[in-house]
Amino acid sequence: MRAIIRSVRGDDEGVASTLGTTMALLVFLTFLSLIVNQYVPAWMKESEAAHVNTVLGQMGGLKGAVDLQILAAHSAAIGGQTYIPVTSTSAVTLGVDGIPIFASPTPATMTALVGSGAFTVTFDYMVQGTRQRIVEVSNGSIDVDVQNRYFVPQRIAYENGAVIRYQSDGQIIRGVPTFAVKKINTALDVTFGLVSLYGSGTVSGTTTEVVNAQLFAVDPQEYVSFPSDGRIWINHTSRYGLAWYQFVNETLANSLRLSGTFTRGALGPTFTGKIAGTTVYIVSAAYNPTNGEYTMRLELRNTVGVLTIGTFRLLIAYVNVQVGETTLSGP
Repeated sequence: MRAIIRSVRGDDEGVASTLGTTMALLVFLTFLSLIVNQYVPAWMKESEAAHVNTVLGQMGGLKGAVDLQILAAHSAAIGGQTYIPVTSTSAVTLGVDGIPIFASPTPATMTALVGSGAFTVTFDYMVQGTRQRIVEVSNGSIDVDVQNRYFVPQRIAYENGAVIRYQSDGQIIRGVPTFAVKKINTALDVTFGLVSLYGSGTVSGTTTEVVNAQLFAVDPQEYVSFPSDGRIWINHTSRYGLAWYQFVNETLANSLRLSGTFTRGALGPTFTGKIAGTTVYIVSAAYNPTNGEYTMRLELRNTVGVLTIGTFRLLIAYVNVQVGETTLSGP
């Protein structure tokens, strides 16, 4: 009996189909890897950077709304009119929406911190030959903590009338507060603002939330008589103290243009402004490694015969704030 032996041949069409499918999968995986490892991080980094800039502008809008209320109340007081409180509403976009499938959203947290960022202004002045001490205090801030995953994590804060941008390697005041120093002949004309925030609330996510702010009192003060050895001390403690030091130091330098000495110690910098060897002001910042905060100190001296303190104006404002679902409430 004859056995029929058939030769086994490779199926050229099947091999080509398998190779084609494999190559298509490799091309798809390469393209997918390019999207996940290159395109998505670059897109999210740009989106997070743009979002932080947007929040900075929105917090600047909050500052502008509060400043307008302070101006209106101050003008009403000067004109002898009753100020009718109004409530301003400022929108803040908390986070960044992610890319479906490829990247999750980047949330942020906005919090009203009533007890943070304390400012203390202390000085002596003369009333009918009697030395009196004045101590004024303000506190409160609104922080937007943006925990970026691709861009540098940052905080945008509204504190004492200033808008501050903060990150781990630096901080700066972007919206300037009320602080002005003028040299008129041999006297200083100084203006400083204190803004106290009352209220509470916190909200997290990627949605757009609002901050309601209502000024309920303003107290302008002016002092023109200081003892011969008088001082004005302005102290501030918060994580943003270094930004305040830079702002105060630059303001004094641009206004007075004094020479002086600069030192940088283990905990922070100090600048001493002088005229002919006589100290006029000292501004410093000291870091506390325990709580991660800076203490900014400014000392203005009444230097008779060199540069005296002629006028010191304080503009004190009290503002109710609402973040999230909380309600406005007074002190």
